[in-house]
Formats: sequence, structure tokens, C-alpha cells
Amino acid sequence: MGRTRAQAERLIGASPAAVYAVLADYTTHHPRIMPAPPFSDLEVESGGVGAGTIFHITVRMLGRRQRLHMRVAEPAPGQVLTETNLDTGVVTEFTVAPRDGGSRTLAGMSSEWESQGGVRGLVDRLVTPRLMGRMFAKQLHQLDQYMRSADERLPSDPGAGGER
Repeated sequence: MGRTRAQAERLIGASPAAVYAVLADYTTHHPRIMPAPPFSDLEVESGGVGAGTIFHITVRMLGRRQRLHMRVAEPAPGQVLTETNLDTGVVTEFTVAPRDGGSRTLAGMSSEWESQGGVRGLVDRLVTPRLMGRMFAKQLHQLDQYMRSADERLPSDPGAGGER
């Protein structure tokens, strides 16, 4: 047994404020950066933007379809956003950090969980991080593409274009 981690990073051609605004908006923008497959059917249960948002999403992985119940928190608003699976406690963390004087963003996604022992735990430690890392990389790629196509509609800083 032990901790297992999956992660991915990508340089995004937009400001950290604009990237964070997309990540935090589960009503309008976040659903558009979720790669299908493996994700589908994002439904906001309550909230919709930032901390306190609760949503459901379907994910298909290793031939299994699973409906996740998630809660959003902002441990460092504007820099770190988390999604906690309310059934398992697994947390996915999104981070944004300025690059090139704030004109670009290093965006990261990661999850860490306790692996079981035995054969199932071995598979969990060897296969799941690669699969999740690919899912994260795909989502960050989609985020970058979305930011490129939406740059006129999104604020470049917290004061531009209104509230999140």
C-alpha cells in the first residue's frame, strides 16, 4: 500500500486570471474543456462558479462507466482549485501560475490516492496513473484550445469583463 499520483502540466497561451475563470465556471466554461471521451454529462447540482459548487459527471475508464459526485473548493483563490469526489475522498487539484510576465499560464492537474495491496493495488499503482495522466493532459490540451478560441470573450484580468 502507498500513495499513488497522476499529474500533467501544460503552458497555456492566456493569463492566469482568464484560465482560472474558465476552470472555476462549471456552468458555462468548464464543461467545454472536458474531453469526451472519457467525460460526459457534467451537471451542476448547486452553485456553479468556484467554491461550494457541487456537480455530477460521468467518466469512462478501463471499460467502466462511473458517475462521480464532486465538490469544488478554492484553497488559494485565483491559483488553486480542487474537486473532491464525495464518494471516495479523492481530490483533483488544478493549479495556475503566471509565466512570461503573466501573458501565459502554467496550468497543472494532479490527483493522489491511497493504493490498495495485492494484484488490484499493483494495477492501480502501475496503470491508473498513466491513464489519468493522459486524461489530464487531454483536458489541459482542450483548455489551451478553448482559451485560444475564446480569448475575446474571456477576461484577461479579474477587473476586465466583470465577475467570474
